[in-house]
Amino acid sequence: MKQSVNNFSQAIAPYFAEAVQWRRQLHRNPQPAWLEFYSTGLVAEKLSGWGYKVLLGKEIIAADKRLVLPAEQTLEAEYQRALKAGIKEEFIAPARGGFTGVVGVLKGVQPGPTVAFRFDIDSLEILESSDSFHRPTAEGFASENKGYAHMCGHDAHTALGLLLARYFAENRANLRGTVKFIFQPNEENLGGAVAMVPMGVVEDVDYLFGCHVGLGLKETGQIGLNVIDWLAMNRFEVTYTGRAAHAAVRPDLGRNALLGACAAVMNLYAISRHGTGASRVNVGVMQSGTTWNIIPEKAWFRMETRGVTNEINEYMVGRAMDVLQGAAKMYDLGLEIKPGTSTVAAVNSPELIELGAKVTRSLPSVKEVVPVCSTNGSEDMCVLMQVVQQRGGQAMEILLGTPIGGGHHSNCFDVDERVLQNGAEFFAAMHQAVTGQK
Repeated sequence: MKQSVNNFSQAIAPYFAEAVQWRRQLHRNPQPAWLEFYSTGLVAEKLSGWGYKVLLGKEIIAADKRLVLPAEQTLEAEYQRALKAGIKEEFIAPARGGFTGVVGVLKGVQPGPTVAFRFDIDSLEILESSDSFHRPTAEGFASENKGYAHMCGHDAHTALGLLLARYFAENRANLRGTVKFIFQPNEENLGGAVAMVPMGVVEDVDYLFGCHVGLGLKETGQIGLNVIDWLAMNRFEVTYTGRAAHAAVRPDLGRNALLGACAAVMNLYAISRHGTGASRVNVGVMQSGTTWNIIPEKAWFRMETRGVTNEINEYMVGRAMDVLQGAAKMYDLGLEIKPGTSTVAAVNSPELIELGAKVTRSLPSVKEVVPVCSTNGSEDMCVLMQVVQQRGGQAMEILLGTPIGGGHHSNCFDVDERVLQNGAEFFAAMHQAVTGQK
């Protein structure tokens, strides 16, 4: 007879040390968007061994929705890297070519709702600190894949998800309904959820839960239930095409693509901010020109807009399109606007915020419930939340407190690994609450 699910700390604690090792394995083997073969293989093997039905590759990822896909050479190199690191090919063969991610499904013996838990699995493209004060370096689990590193906590999210999945597998006899684990690729580029939605990954979900470590909660034991200000976002790749000419002899024969791009960028930043809520615009990279004395024929840049509501972001996108087209007309340039990744704004279901507040009262691991947490960032989870909520279900993305080293996306980010057990306990308690399990 398995341990009672009512005592969450006792039921989950036996697997905590193993979860820490999973997190450190993932930390040593980071891979970014659409290249997460190591994470995919590790998760798939664990879930399969615990009795989950495992879905991979084109079962969960729509090929035509994978935006900003890496080059074929890079895809294959990272696939081979995962194999050399010890991942079994049977668990990543369906992901080959950029179909990463895992969905695990476990049906209980008793009827009940479908409750899903979503965890992101990708790393950043960043070089991890080699300084001795950085704990992963000091304790020997820093990134072994140079130029990639888990500097946002997705390794912790994945390990937390596995810890929770192990708990449900061990207590399947007491499980009501169905639990579904969504290990999502490509969160950092905000493109993974969009590729999963067409495959029906959340179509049957009644309750959806997700989490992020840190993000303003820097003490272990803190939890944020009312998380606000997730920003809707759209990204675009913009290319202006003109005509090259000698910059001194006959500049009148040229059409300067760089000049048009610069005018566009300046005026993008001049867009009036929306009066009813936060709005953002940014140009993150620009490339143009070949040498000193040639009028640039092409100019290319990447830009994004954001808004605290979908409507505000739509306003920013509309004004941005006017600016881009105006610059092309002004300088007689060709213009190509290629859509990149996007996400929506979403809010936690009020019913789950209220229920979560009740649940935390019985969890010793929760030291403080932070009343309101404002993020002012964007999150791929919101795409999945919107689908579930529009179908009449409920969804929630929480924040879990932990010290975070140098901060998110810094080269010395780290977490207090106790956050793995804290998060698993909370989600186990929420599952019991929404399913009416005694």
